[in-house]
Amino acid sequence: MTDTSLSELQHEFCLKPNQAEGLRIITNDSSNIFEAIEKGRQFVTVAAMDQEELNNKDKVATMDVNFKELMDLDNRVRNQTLTMRALADRIMSGEKIKDIMVPYEQVQKSFEDEWNNNEKRYNASEKYSAFRQNIWNIHHPDEIMPSLDENEDDDIVMGSTKISLRCPLTTAWLQDPVTSNLCKHTFSRAAITDLLRQSGGSVPCPIPGCNKRIIPLCLIADDIMAERVRRARARDEQNASTSQYFDVE
Repeated sequence: MTDTSLSELQHEFCLKPNQAEGLRIITNDSSNIFEAIEKGRQFVTVAAMDQEELNNKDKVATMDVNFKELMDLDNRVRNQTLTMRALADRIMSGEKIKDIMVPYEQVQKSFEDEWNNNEKRYNASEKYSAFRQNIWNIHHPDEIMPSLDENEDDDIVMGSTKISLRCPLTTAWLQDPVTSNLCKHTFSRAAITDLLRQSGGSVPCPIPGCNKRIIPLCLIADDIMAERVRRARARDEQNASTSQYFDVE
């Protein structure tokens, strides 16, 4: 009797909607992981810029591998989050799922295959393009970076827009730069904070043609841009210093 009852319970068991809520809570914890990955990307980028300045090509190549590994990790965590949310939705809609690992592994494999089979998964990424652009700018500050895709026409440049190191609000060098995570435009912290204060905490992005709005929560400290400004200012000061000496006939 006991065996029969246990067998029946196992047969009838399925995850309940209230258990699906636990899956959603798990996905909410992933934000801390994404923040750690982003900090890792910034650290690797600055380190790669340092090695490029020293012409340590092998170490730059190692940093390139490290950056791609962080991209892989970001994709894996993102896919896990999407998978858990999709499973939670299926359970909430009434689908009877007995063993969550079966559909979880199926969906995960689909995501992983899609990522691994995409030969342009790195070159097509804005984050990777920005990483390579930062390295390129060390020795070519006034030149457009060549295409990352060897099969592209030489005149086509992927993600290599020339970024100003001056605040669009003050026209001076960026100071304590912050970048909007909605439109990727960068401002000096004090300047954009003052504008937000005068405008009640929300303003249209000051960059012409941008239709995004700026609010305090969307502004993220941009350590990489701060590093680029520091290097550019040092280069300008060095050029100004050397230009003070000239030959006299």
